[in-house]
Amino acid sequence: MQTKYNKITGETCMRTVHSSGLTIDIVKKPGKNRKTAMLAAKFGSINREFEYNGKFITIPNGTAHFLEHKLFEGKNGNAFDFYAKTGAKANAYTSNDRTAYYFICTDKFEENLSILLSFVSNPYLTDKNVEKEKGIIGQEIKMYDDEPSWQGYFGLINCLYGTHPVKYDIAGTVEDIAPITVDTLMSCYNTFYHPSNMVLAVVGDVDEKEVLKLCDKYFTAGKNININQKIPKEPQGVIKQYSEKIMPVSRPIFYIGIKDNDTELSGTDLAKKETEIEMLMEILFGPSTAFYKELYNEGLINSEFDCSYEMSDTFAFCLLAGESGKPFEVLERVKHEINEFLSVGLSKQRFIQVRNTLYGKLISSCDNVAQISNMLISSEFSNREPFDRAEILANITPENIMARAKKLFMPLDISISVIKGE
Repeated sequence: MQTKYNKITGETCMRTVHSSGLTIDIVKKPGKNRKTAMLAAKFGSINREFEYNGKFITIPNGTAHFLEHKLFEGKNGNAFDFYAKTGAKANAYTSNDRTAYYFICTDKFEENLSILLSFVSNPYLTDKNVEKEKGIIGQEIKMYDDEPSWQGYFGLINCLYGTHPVKYDIAGTVEDIAPITVDTLMSCYNTFYHPSNMVLAVVGDVDEKEVLKLCDKYFTAGKNININQKIPKEPQGVIKQYSEKIMPVSRPIFYIGIKDNDTELSGTDLAKKETEIEMLMEILFGPSTAFYKELYNEGLINSEFDCSYEMSDTFAFCLLAGESGKPFEVLERVKHEINEFLSVGLSKQRFIQVRNTLYGKLISSCDNVAQISNMLISSEFSNREPFDRAEILANITPENIMARAKKLFMPLDISISVIKGE
């Protein structure tokens, strides 16, 4: 077992690769009451076209999310029913590039881990229960169809992207999921749920020997597989600059996106870019900026305003979202702020202030078992070292930030999606 220690955060990560190919990361927290385990497959909504049994197949939109739902159902009952007996809090999520299953508990950790490994490693799929699930997921899809924030978000994604599958709703549409069958789901499971395409992250006051013993029980030795898949290459620039939809909202909701065309990165380079752009967004639009305070005082934004950076190894964009009676004025102010920054530059004082803020958030997150487990999964899926963010923050310079800003903003590929009231 390999040990990675970060002197800045004080965290130690024990990493091993099981004989099945499963990567296992364990961060021990002696004396910590809460414990968690997250088992994730590198399979999300963007993984739609791949080779299976010697030929390429294309699966319906929403298949990864559909499979997530079905894996909770076992031959002997639903996983949630078993967790209810142990008192653990359990859930799962599907994103653009992964599906993750997890629980958080204070006791009975080994029992809860056994439940997790059991239901994810033993799919129970029948024609009957797959058909039944279509109705359940169909209701969930319709709920999101009526959710203004969700519609505004995907309105923006479809402004930014024309060919990349990130433009499709993670759950798909009712029409999308209609052709899904047991064979569809098993082709995905056999390909993407191979242990060599999965990571188990465990955080808390746990016995690593017991974790490995349970992995031996549920995963058998075998060879790694190479997944041959196709993800369409996205052209430079946004597809359109504006999207609008009428929905019952009391105040217009806006989503502003800045497309990042520099996506073919991995490992340390990807981690460095992510950190630089997160710093850049905080420097320009964070709650401590003059930009934020001015727009807030003018009534152009409210406390709902937020900025973030979303990325994987095949797509990336900056996101600014909030509520405003004048969303296009907000857009123009965003453009002005960016141009002003490129012209004037970054003061050392502001750089240090933001870096210290992010540093504090990082240290604070290291006390949260759920955040650590997500970080471990992200690190493994992007070929990064765990806890590399602290070292990157420590070594980053104002010159790095300015160089990244010029690469991201020149040219400025920006779009806005607005949800307006009826």
